Amino acid sequence: MPSTRSQNQPTLQFPRRKASRLGSRPKSFSENAESTPLSPRKSHVGDPLGVCLKNTSLSERLPLSPRKRTGVCLYLMRSFFLAESGYQSVKQALHTAVPERLLSREAERAAIVSFLENHVVAGKPSSLYISGAPGTGKTACLNCVLQEQKALLKGVQTVLINCMNLRSSHAIFPLLGERLGVPKGNSEGRLEKLLTRSGPTVLLVLDEMDQLDSKSQEVLYTIFEWPYLHSSRVCLIGIANALDLTDRILPRLQAKPHCRPKLLNFPPYSREELNAIVQDRLTQVSGEGVLDAAAVQFCARKVSAVSGDARKVLDICRRAVEIVEATDRSKMASEPAASPKVSRVSVPQVARVLSEVYGDRMASSSGDGESFPLQQKLLVCCLLLIIRNGKSKEVQLGKLCEAYSKLCKQRQVGGVGQTECLSLCSLLESRGIFTLKKAKEARLTKVSLKIEERDVENALKDRTLLGSILAAGLP
Repeated sequence: MPSTRSQNQPTLQFPRRKASRLGSRPKSFSENAESTPLSPRKSHVGDPLGVCLKNTSLSERLPLSPRKRTGVCLYLMRSFFLAESGYQSVKQALHTAVPERLLSREAERAAIVSFLENHVVAGKPSSLYISGAPGTGKTACLNCVLQEQKALLKGVQTVLINCMNLRSSHAIFPLLGERLGVPKGNSEGRLEKLLTRSGPTVLLVLDEMDQLDSKSQEVLYTIFEWPYLHSSRVCLIGIANALDLTDRILPRLQAKPHCRPKLLNFPPYSREELNAIVQDRLTQVSGEGVLDAAAVQFCARKVSAVSGDARKVLDICRRAVEIVEATDRSKMASEPAASPKVSRVSVPQVARVLSEVYGDRMASSSGDGESFPLQQKLLVCCLLLIIRNGKSKEVQLGKLCEAYSKLCKQRQVGGVGQTECLSLCSLLESRGIFTLKKAKEARLTKVSLKIEERDVENALKDRTLLGSILAAGLP
């Protein structure tokens, strides 16, 4: 039959079906590698420099001159080197999560273990209130002890709740009922029946306990009275920042001596303790060569003067490492031929971060590590002046911070922000000088003097400074 296709009509070429390889020997990896060049992205796997210089397929795909292409490959190799260097491991070591081991809290650890042995394990209901400024290791220490004493607490029903996550103070009852298997309904009443029924000891741990603040403090009273109910099997451990929470907002407990909780205060970390904490983290990853010892001591001294917060000193050191790492990467980009190296974090980088956190004068001043730092003295003076000029004995944190900032400018002293101001107030509260009544918004927190005005001078131990500020009044 004659063909009907025109001679000029183009012919379409379809791809041939691949032949079956069932009977053939599969190619080895090396054979496939030779016949199938990798994409530029995949060809970076392994040694970046060797691939960049030897893989011809990559060279063809990079629209750069040979010189620039070599520079790019050198930069990639050095980036890989820095990623695997000490920077990453040091930054991970300086995280602020709960550490594997806790330093400088031997006495507090022993007190918690004693409470567990003498009351929880012995089946003698009682309560323990743990207080201290933020970052002093309250929660970390308790968690470490509970982890270490798992075998001791094998027959105990342990319930841990962070009260910061509650929508309201009364939400603690249905949540606790859910954890203990109480049917929904009148949670408070059913909880009380369950906790006074025979059964294993219940260890109730409430972190951020001051968040249960409510009208007439009925929630806190109810919980603190549970261990002392007839036939109770509850042992309570409460954690909060305020040193005098049980005395100040729960006066009814003082009228019932048998209901008073045992008290355990965590003092702020000293500069020696903060330095030891950072050095211990660095030793775990052999990072002593990245962070200079003098820089760590400088940071520890400054943070101990303001708050004694371990989380703060770790965060500042980590941010200083990030600054040096970023600087090294910039140098590599601008100087491709330079040999890669890991720079040391020294005092200037730490001072830069401290300047961002606390102010320039705070970062550059030498400081003598005195027991009552200048920032706290100024804050106490401000509160004293506001109370003298006003009618109320309580001052909102926002107003106190405003007066404090003006005083710092007048005295040419670098002040701190509102967040750090709250940390200072918490530290002064742990010293027994301030009293704090927390609010949902930090600036609305009410601050008052816990000591008499005439005792402020003795507390500050600085008659010259106090006299000049009180004589001049608020700016």
